Amino acid sequence: MALIECYECKRSISSEASACIHCGAPMAEPQAQAAPVAVKSSTISFGSLPRNSAVPEAVAATPVAAPLPKVMPAAAGRRRRQPAEQTVEPQVNVDGSRPVEGWLKIMVFLMPMIFVWFLLRGGHSAKQRLFGFGWLALLILASSLSPK
Repeated sequence: MALIECYECKRSISSEASACIHCGAPMAEPQAQAAPVAVKSSTISFGSLPRNSAVPEAVAATPVAAPLPKVMPAAAGRRRRQPAEQTVEPQVNVDGSRPVEGWLKIMVFLMPMIFVWFLLRGGHSAKQRLFGFGWLALLILASSLSPK
């Protein structure tokens, strides 16, 4: 038995371990040690990070008698947790129309030539449209009556 370096976390583990005890990465199947073969590696390893001797290493509290299940890399097989589906009730005004959002109110006031057309979407009341297009008409009228 020899100590080898984990390809995932670069920490020392036993060569007989089926998975890294630190990160859970599965180890390659043991190969027959017939003749040493020159291995060409395309990755560069800078070694492991220095360790703080004041911090104790993590060890298993109890010995495991039963065989461990197959360990996969940390991200493999994980599914994203789906948030609990919540029914979102659309907000409606007293008259049944949807409210004009804050950003739309500001943009209709500042640039009505562009944003007043958003009031034509379904759900907006005739009163909301009248205010928006009335503001647009007032600005057009004021710009046409201004002295040149």
